[in-house]
Amino acid sequence: MSNRPRPPLPRFHRSSALSSRRPSALWRWLNRFVFGMLVLIVFGLFAIIGLYVYYGRDLPPPELLDQHRSFENTRIYARDGTTLLYEVIGPGVRVPVALDRIPKLLRDATVAVEDANFYTNSGVDLPSIARAFWQNVTAGQTVSGASTITMQLVRTILLTPEEAQQQSIERKIREAILAIRVGQVYSKDQILKLYLNEVYYGAQAYGVEAAAQRYFGKHVWQLTRGEATLLAGLPQSPSNYNPFENLPLARARQRIVLNQMVAAGFISAAEADSIFAEPIRLVPPMTTIQAPHFTFYVYDLLVQRFGEEMVNRGGLRVITTLDPNWQAQAEEVVRTKIAELRARDASNAGVVMLSPDGRILAMVGSVDFNGPDGQVNVTMAPRQPGSALKPFVYAAALQRGWTPATILWDVPSSWIENGVIYQPRNYDGRFRGSVRLRLALANSLNIPAVKALEFVGVENFVNLMSEFGITTFTDPNRYGLAMALGSNEVRLLELTGAYAGLRAGGRQVRPVAILRVTNSRGEMLESWQPQRGKPLLGPQSEQIAFLITDILSDNAARWLVFGRNNVMELPNIPAAVKTGTSNDYRDSWAVGYSDAVVIGVWVGNNDSRPMAEVAGANGAGLIWRELMLRYHANRPAQPFTPPEGIVELPVCVETGGPPVPNCPQVISERFVVGSGPVSAITYQTYRVGGDGSCLAAPYTPPEEVRTMTFPLYPTEMAEWAKYNGRAAPTEYCPPPREPDRAMALLDLAESSVVTNTLLFVKGTARGPFILDIGQGTDPTIWQVFGQSNQPVEDGLLGVWKASNWPAGDYTIRLRVTMADGGVIEERRRIRYAP
Repeated sequence: MSNRPRPPLPRFHRSSALSSRRPSALWRWLNRFVFGMLVLIVFGLFAIIGLYVYYGRDLPPPELLDQHRSFENTRIYARDGTTLLYEVIGPGVRVPVALDRIPKLLRDATVAVEDANFYTNSGVDLPSIARAFWQNVTAGQTVSGASTITMQLVRTILLTPEEAQQQSIERKIREAILAIRVGQVYSKDQILKLYLNEVYYGAQAYGVEAAAQRYFGKHVWQLTRGEATLLAGLPQSPSNYNPFENLPLARARQRIVLNQMVAAGFISAAEADSIFAEPIRLVPPMTTIQAPHFTFYVYDLLVQRFGEEMVNRGGLRVITTLDPNWQAQAEEVVRTKIAELRARDASNAGVVMLSPDGRILAMVGSVDFNGPDGQVNVTMAPRQPGSALKPFVYAAALQRGWTPATILWDVPSSWIENGVIYQPRNYDGRFRGSVRLRLALANSLNIPAVKALEFVGVENFVNLMSEFGITTFTDPNRYGLAMALGSNEVRLLELTGAYAGLRAGGRQVRPVAILRVTNSRGEMLESWQPQRGKPLLGPQSEQIAFLITDILSDNAARWLVFGRNNVMELPNIPAAVKTGTSNDYRDSWAVGYSDAVVIGVWVGNNDSRPMAEVAGANGAGLIWRELMLRYHANRPAQPFTPPEGIVELPVCVETGGPPVPNCPQVISERFVVGSGPVSAITYQTYRVGGDGSCLAAPYTPPEEVRTMTFPLYPTEMAEWAKYNGRAAPTEYCPPPREPDRAMALLDLAESSVVTNTLLFVKGTARGPFILDIGQGTDPTIWQVFGQSNQPVEDGLLGVWKASNWPAGDYTIRLRVTMADGGVIEERRRIRYAP
């Protein structure tokens, strides 16, 4: 059996072997393919990891979102903390709100239109990226970004502004990496809240709350469904979809938002139609600002203290000192009074109202902020104050020993400064001779004020005013005595603050505009508390300041120049006030105070054009008076109470010293303890005759002789005293002319013509006499032709031999010697014509 040949293999065995080899080759191919794909995947993963590491190596950490402080608008409020004066618009408006204050419909609409897979993606939506990539490739340009809400957020907050503006693959990769990292650290609600408070909605509105207020004038939680869904569509292209500029396009975008919401399952199609049918009522934006000059003054102060970046972007809450009621009343009074003064070429005014501690209650910088030059804040503009500066000149003089009773000489005076003669004149052109300091200040006499500044010294005065808050006096070497009359410029706000210093007892008072400043987190950055300023007028500052206040509030003292019932007299309101007028009526001032308020007013023209005789009393004084009356309408004013260290003493009005028997008038005056009246004038008694204008002589009839007391004035007052009949007589009274009383009489007519060669001269000489003659009407050489030691009563006095003289004019003189040695003289002019 073993040698039997093997039968041939069946045919199917061969075909089976062939078929088994084919699957093996396919398998090998599949293995290679799978291996290759794995290699590609591995390399792809390595590439992705490499890209992640490379592009993510210098990215900011996601935790910076916690430290991010978006800009917020600074709000400036009145002192009540609720009246908004101005919202500082820096890069835009932003008002952050909590997520639960944002309507769910608005949140859903935002998610639907900006990132439908927001709640499921990791911060990057790969399908959307792939779709966007294909759309961009087929379009040949960037038509879709596929940015998720998280990616938009990190682009806004974590990327630099320069990188955020780049349109590059690199920026997209870095943005995607950051989005993934943020998604790993923060919840979806945290991300959505940040996004909705950061995204730009157009019209300078950042965040949903600012957008709701900007477009609809309401809070975001008050939005209707239509308004909420319209807002949700704006961030894609805020400029194009701005409803103020293109409402139809914004509405078309709203329709897309609603469709997306339906597709995402947030609402039904019927709800979408119902929402779209709701009317959209836009509220046009209005940028309002109250008290604009004050507000911008505050803004400048804030920038000085905190920097422009903080003020424009830091969300400060600023509580100012402004009282809305008094601001409105001040504006009204200014408008009314300037309208009345326009006929006299006055076009503008400024007002500052201060509380006694310096808080600015009102600041009116112009009649019309929106008018020509209306943006110029005249309360801060340097202008010449005229006599409004005088109270401080006299305060400095009181500090150096003068008193309200000190006598000043109001007479024509001149000074030479830098080679130029300075001759001031009083407002009314009159001179009043000796005046007490009280009257000199109350009546704004110029020459005494200049003499007071001369006494104080210009440099000392400049230093004092700097202490009182005047910043425009910089170099004493540039100023002269004309400074006493307000020739150098000051600011209304600063001068009003200086008057507040007088009211506060001569202490430093700086005008205050800001009470509190808090940052966006409610942290206190600044808080003002009233402080007692340092005394500026020496150890007796309070007493000296009171004396100035007492003078400025003395209505009767002003009557000498201003008359009764002048504009500065307030019924039942004790008030200290001083007016001022600069040269050519370019500036009209009135600054003063009661126990409760300090008010400063300026009237004039911004370009310094002269007004038509608008002085302090009939210009700025009108506004000052009206505001004072209004302020005290329901607020009884208290009198100014003398502090300790003030005494009242009797004073002789004419001399400024203690009363003396010959003093014609005695008054009571106030002094600082330790000082008192000092006489500047003494008296002397004279025997006078006639009407008292001449000295009595021995021949003066006894019944006409009497004694009179006259003040003895210094040399500089002599001319004024003589002109005004106040000087003592220096010449004897003329002798009597009646025949029965005359000491010397010539019985010869004036201008007689003599033709004879002998002239018999008759007359009366009641005492030893000499009779002589001289050639001409005013001879210098005389020749005696008659004399006697015995009196002659109506008899011959002498004989003139005319033949010895040439023809012409002659003067005959009779001189009679009286018992006291005095000589009485009588003359006659004659003409010799032989």
